[in-house]
Amino acid sequence: MRNQMGKLALLLMFTCASVLTAARGQEERKKPESYSGVAMATGGSLGGRSTWFDFKINEYTTDEEVENFVTLLREKGQHALLNALGKEDKGQLSVVGRVGNPIGIARKRQQGTKTIITIVTAREMPFIELYRNNRSVDYPFGILQVTLNEKGEGMGQIMIAAKLKFDKKKGHYEIESYGNQYIKAANVRPWK
Repeated sequence: MRNQMGKLALLLMFTCASVLTAARGQEERKKPESYSGVAMATGGSLGGRSTWFDFKINEYTTDEEVENFVTLLREKGQHALLNALGKEDKGQLSVVGRVGNPIGIARKRQQGTKTIITIVTAREMPFIELYRNNRSVDYPFGILQVTLNEKGEGMGQIMIAAKLKFDKKKGHYEIESYGNQYIKAANVRPWK
């Protein structure tokens, strides 16, 4: 009888611990953040065009992950970084009605009352672009940065094709945009 009571108490204690651990894990896990906005091209070959886009962030990139990406870019170049980002899946960035790109890096920071979200993707290149080996293939990243108010609404900038590199002579990182990209992210709002 005593042995059965001991087993019952042990089972009850294990069950309570499991429930508490699961509840704590669910509290720590954050819900995905989803936003939509309008991409408006104001110059270059795309001038005057606009389209809706969405992005969903499942998790943000940690400081340690960013440091690893920075080191990879500095030591092995943008192609090594491109390969590494191609394996990441922090969320999805897409033009409405299209599949889009997995997010490789997603960062969020506060600046006073404003929230700044920066996203970097390994952009999908159409077959014809790769086949022709245009200069644009040297710009394999897509970058989105938005500044949001307290309600989660705001605007930002989009670079649909960018090159990332570390200039060893100057000792700093550089972002270079392909061509004259003047694309604004307007009317960015969270999904309700």
